[in-house]
Amino acid sequence: MEVITRRGPRRMELAEFQELRARYSSTLVDLGTGDGAWPRRFARDYANVLAIGVDSDRSALREAAKLAERKPARGGAMNALYVAARVEELPSELHSIADWITIYFPWAALLKAILSGDEQLAEILNTIAAPRSRLSIVLNAEAAPEGFENPTPESVGTSLTPTLVAAGFRLTRSEWLDKPQAPATTWAGRLVKGSGRAMVGLDAQR
Repeated sequence: MEVITRRGPRRMELAEFQELRARYSSTLVDLGTGDGAWPRRFARDYANVLAIGVDSDRSALREAAKLAERKPARGGAMNALYVAARVEELPSELHSIADWITIYFPWAALLKAILSGDEQLAEILNTIAAPRSRLSIVLNAEAAPEGFENPTPESVGTSLTPTLVAAGFRLTRSEWLDKPQAPATTWAGRLVKGSGRAMVGLDAQR
């Protein structure tokens, strides 16, 4: 699979990835990671977790990798890894490896898939989820794409439940979130904490 480092893209073979994963007790996969701040911050707080950010924007991932590869005293986290891939075309190396899947403030196709309960989302989750895994989704409740209503806990819970069941998950929470509950992402700071916009949070368990 293609991973992004501060020097640019490189190929990581399955054996190398498996060796890397073996150093940690669990694996986080953040889909649509954007600038990669969330997996890096999580990795800094939990040194026993391999935190993987997945996105197709290679430029953003390279900047994220530069920060992650700094010394820990300067904010780096060597247990953060960035994978260049479209969410719809995840590399086979990521199959069944995620103990925790996060999707925070998605946009474009991924957001539409969540709001519509698209069957492809079930395929994506089923591809990367470990047998006993957790899924967390946080949505900006005031920025629905054209053709969609702004999400509420009820509407998203209703649309996603069949999709989650198809992927082997059960919905455990769908509710409004307060500012202190916002995940540690750059978008949370821009879209919610600074403006007071509403958030919808969902959790599911396999």
